Amino acid sequence: MLFQMRHITVLINFLLLIWFQGFTQEIVIPKDTIYHKYKPNDGSLPHYRGIKFRNKNGLNFNLYEGNGLIYPNSEESDTLPMKDLQYYHFTELKHLDSLGRQWYRKNLNLLQKKWGEIFPPHDKNGKFVTYLIEDCGDHFIKYRVYWRNEHTID
Repeated sequence: MLFQMRHITVLINFLLLIWFQGFTQEIVIPKDTIYHKYKPNDGSLPHYRGIKFRNKNGLNFNLYEGNGLIYPNSEESDTLPMKDLQYYHFTELKHLDSLGRQWYRKNLNLLQKKWGEIFPPHDKNGKFVTYLIEDCGDHFIKYRVYWRNEHTID
């Protein structure tokens, strides 16, 4: 009888543990991956557009379109041969708003499950895993970059 009580107690504890873990698991909201080709300034735009520079935080890219990206010192870059470039679909930055709306529609159920009916806005870093591809002549460099100046006031 005592042996059966211990088994029942262990079984109840095990079931409670499984039930409790179901409530405490973090809801992971997937991000979409986008690739953007870096275009250096050819002199047709102001001097601060289409440039890259290094500071204490990492390698910074000021894009032609006016957005800023940062490649942190802690990240690893990847070299791509020219033949592999055909496998990458590049996103123009003018399409980011529509891609963001698609991301919201696709993840609406997960967002509501995680945050409730009113959920906080997600910036580009929350929606996208962004890679910047730089042309270096005979090869390309792929940087995992992050959007700068998200959630700032104009």
